[in-house]
Amino acid sequence: MFLGLFLMLAALVPTLLCAVAPRFWVSDLAVHFRLQYVLVAVAACLILALTGHGYWATLSFLIAAVQALICAPLVNAPAVAAVAAAAAPAAAFRVAAANVWYRNRHFQRVADFAARESPDLILLAEVTAECEAALASLTQEYAHRFSTRGNRGTGLLLLSRWPMRAAVLPNFSEVEPAIAATLVIKERRVELLSVHTSWPIGPECTLERDRQLALIGDYARAHEGPLIVLGDLNISPFSRVFQELLAGSHLSSAAQGFGWQPTWPVFLPPAGIQIDHVLVGAGVAVMSFRRGAPVGSDHLPILVDCAL
Repeated sequence: MFLGLFLMLAALVPTLLCAVAPRFWVSDLAVHFRLQYVLVAVAACLILALTGHGYWATLSFLIAAVQALICAPLVNAPAVAAVAAAAAPAAAFRVAAANVWYRNRHFQRVADFAARESPDLILLAEVTAECEAALASLTQEYAHRFSTRGNRGTGLLLLSRWPMRAAVLPNFSEVEPAIAATLVIKERRVELLSVHTSWPIGPECTLERDRQLALIGDYARAHEGPLIVLGDLNISPFSRVFQELLAGSHLSSAAQGFGWQPTWPVFLPPAGIQIDHVLVGAGVAVMSFRRGAPVGSDHLPILVDCAL
């Protein structure tokens, strides 16, 4: 019984926090683990039912049901423009993004990932000067590159097989400045925004992340042609802030329709959530979204096959 009650409380408390999200930063964190609450509440329900505590078992079942009803539409949503992708095979390409983690020294694993998956475009986040130097060999495959470095010594590294014109996006972040780029993909012009938003621990950092997400929305609304936003957004699809970003900017998540694919934390799979994203605007069709093999980071890389 005690285990069942403990599990019920472990699901009930964050469920109540979710009800007031995103007003408080702690409640905003709580929403990302809705699927885990379903599993914990189901386990509590079974234990309490088997030990004859029907009232508490019923409450646990209701917790699981509420969380499952919220999760289901997001997890089971149809894929983005998958049919349209088949109509333009000549304009198909692959995009990859990975937070390689500033403590990671397995640089060869990152290079092996690029060689194995052969994406046409790669965004790497939390890249140190040592990491960027170690990946210099990728220049043979990716002739076009642009990197940034923030005030903590890490930054973004954008590698492309296509010609691109890139610059730092003003006023986004001093920690890891974002990259705004225009690429020519098989004679088609595509806008690309590469980002790594702030880690939302504490009220100030959460507000900073939300400000950065709002800038992404502003950027998307200012561009009418094909647009791709990619990177570590430090937010999951279960967040109201994330859903408002999509609705207000007319962007779609490339992961939509491909099931739940958590990307962090690699070291604790049961707590896994998806915070690494590729978002696409009108004119970009998504054929597949999947995770890559570990590269020594606390994040898994993501790969998206697209078409224009």
